[in-house]
Amino acid sequence: MILRRQINWIGSAIMIMAIMVSTHVQATSDFQIWVPININAKLTEQLRGFLELQPRIGNNASNLTTAIVRPALGWAINKQATLWGGYLMQADSVTPDSNTYRIENRAWQGFTWRDTANEKQFIWEVRNRLEERFLAGNSDPSIRWRTRFRVEQLIPDGSHWSVIASEEIFVNLNDNSDNAQLQAGAQQNRLYAGVGYRFTPEAQVETGYLYQHVWRNSPSADQNNNVWMTNLNFNF
Repeated sequence: MILRRQINWIGSAIMIMAIMVSTHVQATSDFQIWVPININAKLTEQLRGFLELQPRIGNNASNLTTAIVRPALGWAINKQATLWGGYLMQADSVTPDSNTYRIENRAWQGFTWRDTANEKQFIWEVRNRLEERFLAGNSDPSIRWRTRFRVEQLIPDGSHWSVIASEEIFVNLNDNSDNAQLQAGAQQNRLYAGVGYRFTPEAQVETGYLYQHVWRNSPSADQNNNVWMTNLNFNF
């Protein structure tokens, strides 16, 4: 029953995104490859450590357009809930084919709830983040909220494989006087479907398709990114 409800929820999100995209026929598009490397560490009974390293190859998979470093510390309230605080440094190419990059510094706070069902064969997680983005050329930080809902269904019969889906919405919470694209409202949406393979309890790879839609204010066109994303996940 839980799995059926989650599948229906994901299906509804896909339909909503299709309707949204259909109203922006002039949106530009790009094919990208993202490779997040996620390292989670249990430092003490409650203290958690996290590090993400992520290159993104854009401009139709021909140029390094983004590089991300995201460290964080977490505090486990219980087995399901964890509070997070962290920092991000992100380098974005000035244009898709450029080798010149602008730097974004970001502080962020988060809360995750992760639980299981169906004898731990079904895993679901809600991840919330509040971000304070300090971007080049902007005198004030851009405040953004993001929420991701992720589900993972393990394949029966003792297989190491799983099926994964997620939906994440980004919302700007304030207007930025220095950037017309950083105004309050929905900023982007990411919809993902893929498969995972767990080599050991500590190491998993997951790979799949991510559709990213970025809303932009006139006269700029919206951005549709078709992304092949491969996550390398390590837990210690």
